[in-house]
Amino acid sequence: MSDLPGKVAATTPTQTPLLDVRDLEVRYSGVPAVKGVSFHVDRGETVGLIGPNGAGKSSTVLALAGAVRASSGSATLDGVELTGHSPEEVVRLGLSLVPEGRNMFDGLTVTENLRLGAVARRSEVPLTAAIAEVVELFPILGEFRDRPAGLLSGGQQQQLAIARTLLAAPRMLILDEPSLGLSPTAVDVVFDALGRIRDAGTSVLVVEQRAEFTIAFCDRTHVLHDGRLTLALTPGAAHDADLLTKAYFGS
Repeated sequence: MSDLPGKVAATTPTQTPLLDVRDLEVRYSGVPAVKGVSFHVDRGETVGLIGPNGAGKSSTVLALAGAVRASSGSATLDGVELTGHSPEEVVRLGLSLVPEGRNMFDGLTVTENLRLGAVARRSEVPLTAAIAEVVELFPILGEFRDRPAGLLSGGQQQQLAIARTLLAAPRMLILDEPSLGLSPTAVDVVFDALGRIRDAGTSVLVVEQRAEFTIAFCDRTHVLHDGRLTLALTPGAAHDADLLTKAYFGS
């Protein structure tokens, strides 16, 4: 164990993890973007993944979600291999991704967008009840249920994107840059909801560039640099500027 405050030298799981990623590699036209990444997320845990632009964060989670093919390595959800499956199959296995950019169907209403999230739904809870639950989590969606998604603000669209993903009843929720382009107030709303999602038992992996915010929010946070994990940090490191500089730049 390191003597640096907030630094974790090892991340060996103390139980069978929900998500277990081992030696994951992603290449584009032979060029490595993710280089042997290994980490885990326990049941009910919130884990962060931070790093500079081009570090490989999005490539990592896109490989987990089946949107890009892993070159090698393994990723399992509750012991079931994820790599090699299509995005739809991964959702049915219990892992769902809220992608960067939100990917709204702008011409469809809020309600219509929500219903599309239930296409690969795993739960036996009636859809109307499930929609009521996500509207309780994000009340603005109930207020604007008949409004086209393209007319929502960025923060409202992010709430819709998360709510739509929750309708698939994931055990593992991944969010890629959920605060991107949002006002500070909207960021607070989104992360407050993520805290309640975690407290309800869903494991969460948050990919972000907002290092200080993410470290403070998550149970632990991994730093990704040049396709490799360099460090794992606890919330105590959130305000340690020197440690974050070393983590990001290796200086």
